[in-house]
Parts: sequence; C-alpha cells; structure tokens
Amino acid sequence: MRSVFAIAVGALILSWAGLPHDNTLRESMIRVKMPDGHVLLVSPVEVTTADWRRCVQDKACTHGPKANDIAVRQPMTGVNWFDVNEFLAWANTRAGGNLRLPMRQEWRWLNRSLEKPRPAPLFTDPRLSWAAAYGQEESPGGPVRPSGAFGATPDGVADLSGNVWEWTASCAVSGFDGQAANDCPAYVVEGAHEAEIPIFLRNPAAGGCATGTPPTYLGVRLVSDE
Repeated sequence: MRSVFAIAVGALILSWAGLPHDNTLRESMIRVKMPDGHVLLVSPVEVTTADWRRCVQDKACTHGPKANDIAVRQPMTGVNWFDVNEFLAWANTRAGGNLRLPMRQEWRWLNRSLEKPRPAPLFTDPRLSWAAAYGQEESPGGPVRPSGAFGATPDGVADLSGNVWEWTASCAVSGFDGQAANDCPAYVVEGAHEAEIPIFLRNPAAGGCATGTPPTYLGVRLVSDE
C-alpha cells in the first residue's frame, strides 16, 4: 500500500515541476543548534491553514481545510500521515527540497525548556506500560488557537506546548528501520505529552490513539538540515 502511495506522490512531483520556485516556508525558519553541534532549521510555527490551502490550490494536497478555517492564521489540523506526506512533497518541490518532519529526539530538544517532570506511573507491570500515565497527562482542549498563542521557547519556536500535536518522522514501533520504514503502522506525535498515532488517523477524538491519552489535534511542523 505504501509503495503505491509513493509512486503516486512521485507522479505528482513530476506534474508540479513547472511550478515557480517559492522559498516562503524555508525563509521563515529559525536556526537551532542541536546537542551534536549541527544546526537544524525549524519552522517557528506549525504549518498553517493558509500554507495548506496553497497546496490544495496547486492540486497537490487532496485533503484540505474547511472554508471557514482559511482566513485565520492558525495551525492546519485533522491531517494523517498520508496527508502530511502529500504536503511535504509539494513543499519540497516549491522550496527546492530538504524539508522534512523532525525526529522524536529533535522535537524533544526543541521543547527542552518547556518539559515538565513526568508523574509517577500508575502501574509498574511492563505489560501495562501503554496505560501507565493515562489520565495524568496534560491535554489542552478547546478550539484550535491562532499561531503563536502558546508562546515561544528561547530559541523562538512557538506553540510546542499548545493544543496541536505534531507528527514526527519516528516510527512508534521498533523494527521498522531502513526499507521496512515504509511499512510503519504508527508514528510518534509530540505535544503537551507524547503519543503514538496510526498512520490513517486524522481525528484522535474518534479513537485510535495507539498509547496514552489521546492528543487534542494533529498538525505538522517542518524542519530542515542546514
């Protein structure tokens, strides 16, 4: 299934080759020094509904925001793994490549100034680890708020503690590395707490969260290696 999806994305990339070069997404990125010394370029806010609408208008994204969301500078939400990869393919074609999702450890480093001590687990039995923090994790609710509403880290990265969780490129299941990564069934999403989400899920409230307290909304933030 994933290989068919990859072929479809490849065909779309060829059809977008004639689009004008657009560095808007890359030019706004912030330089953040990582623990190993290399610099990661990070979008200061999550991908907005306006960003996503441009992808839909170019017929590169098949799933788009509702009309009443487009005028507001707020994070695009309700997107699954396949939606995100359509957007990434389009963004890379427009911006010249190298845009990607953060890995779990990269995201946690970006969030280092906001991390809070984790509560003691409810269970010590490793068979119940998936539910050991259930109900103890913070899950900011309410409507999606405008970009920047949750403040920023000292690096200038905003909304890491907001009510939108961000897809990462880290598979939630061990053993899906290298070529097998194409078959990963669920990925880590990061926000007020860490969760694991199946690739098809757009709305965590509908069920389907792989572990822990379900996130409030699912969105995406772009990074790039300098």
